[in-house]
Amino acid sequence: MHSSSLIRHLTQQPLIRDLSVEAAQAVLALRYCIACRRSGRDPMPELERRWGNILAARRFRLVVEAIGHSWPDPFAVAPPCCPQASFDETLLANLVTAAAHGNRVHFDVLTAEMLGSDAREMIFVALENFVRARASGRA
Repeated sequence: MHSSSLIRHLTQQPLIRDLSVEAAQAVLALRYCIACRRSGRDPMPELERRWGNILAARRFRLVVEAIGHSWPDPFAVAPPCCPQASFDETLLANLVTAAAHGNRVHFDVLTAEMLGSDAREMIFVALENFVRARASGRA
């Protein structure tokens, strides 16, 4: 592989539409939460409408808080209209997928170099609870 194609491959950001449904929805919901925080609005009504489930909305808010509390650097979020996921959003998509499949080992592989064990536990449990609430469809 030529160096230019290797660099392009390593820096390529996936399109939101190419993510799994649950991962894409989590990334877009995170973007919405950040936009609401910047404008002083509450994201909960839109999250509840999006999923038709107040429990899922509340649990997603806990995911956002856990990431905000634990992430070592500011979490890079693309603008709401951007079709590509940022590197942090791509990682979030992979973390959502790992939690949805109950794959703690993969989750830890993705996060071990940047998060301590307590932070990993907090985020994984928050993601599992969110995924479970979404799957149950409880209102």
